[in-house]
Amino acid sequence: MARHAAHCTPPIALRGKVTGPEPTERALLISHLHDQFWSEEYYLAAQLVRQWRGGGTDDWAADLFRELDGVVALPEERRRLVERTNAARRLIKSYFRKTHQFCSRGFLAPEDLRDHLTMAQRLEILFEIIEPFERARKADYNREMFDFYDDLHRGEFERPGR
Repeated sequence: MARHAAHCTPPIALRGKVTGPEPTERALLISHLHDQFWSEEYYLAAQLVRQWRGGGTDDWAADLFRELDGVVALPEERRRLVERTNAARRLIKSYFRKTHQFCSRGFLAPEDLRDHLTMAQRLEILFEIIEPFERARKADYNREMFDFYDDLHRGEFERPGR
């Protein structure tokens, strides 16, 4: 959030009631998150993880972590590809996690995500690429964020391996 810092005040407790950000702050936050999801950085990251999925074996997700474990032994070009793909995976996951956290903490409403940030194309990459990476990395991965987006869209998207 360096360049486009969202200036949100945290929810304030008044007589036991938590209030969310002001409408202007909410709009700035949505705008900031929208800019991230539509950025060149996101686009390039999405290309990298899609290429990895499409250019690998049937076990493409686990292949990334196997190669990361032995990254020092890889030829320089392959090492750069593996490291860049892993960085792309982490970037995309962080955008979704951040957006999920803003919603779960009351800074955004579920409608904000459905209407502005998590359209079908975005969720396809989350469920078809990022979630399989998580499952390959750790069989008992934390499904909370993935379940949140699945529930947000009423289970309309197919989730591999679920």
